[in-house]
Amino acid sequence: MRRRSTARSTRTRLAATGRGLACAFALGSIAIACGSDEHAKTEPAAPAATTPAAPAPPAAPVAPGPEAGAQDQGGTVTDGVVPETFPSDVPLYPGAKPGPAMAMPGLGVFATFETSDKSDAVLTQYRGELSKAGWTVSNTPDGGGIDGTKDSRTLQVRVRETETGSTEIAISTSES
Repeated sequence: MRRRSTARSTRTRLAATGRGLACAFALGSIAIACGSDEHAKTEPAAPAATTPAAPAPPAAPVAPGPEAGAQDQGGTVTDGVVPETFPSDVPLYPGAKPGPAMAMPGLGVFATFETSDKSDAVLTQYRGELSKAGWTVSNTPDGGGIDGTKDSRTLQVRVRETETGSTEIAISTSES
């Protein structure tokens, strides 16, 4: 029986893992961009609140580096912390709890957050803050998100209300 070389099999596994990580990043972005109609309800939009914005709470924790998550082929996967490569000109939603995230050098960042605020309030906040940060923003046709461009970068913010009543925020940035 022929025995495989350990070095070759390790290289093969690492290459496959890198491709799998890039594929997972792309699929995650597509899934968030497409959304799911399974829990969609047609309800009239609530009027926008006219209360002044509350002061921003302390920033969400930022991943200090590779120790905070798995790293392969230069990419980092985290859970519960914002990737350290999260763009500084993309605001974090005040009080939102970070969830799973992935950062791939040269490709971009995909990060999720959760808040108890309603999706309309989240989208209103992002429209204003992204515009202030120099992003050109537009609403998605289905109204469940925002697309943005700035220089050679693109941004997608998608929100959906969960079965538990919280709102999930998914942010995907890509570099051209």
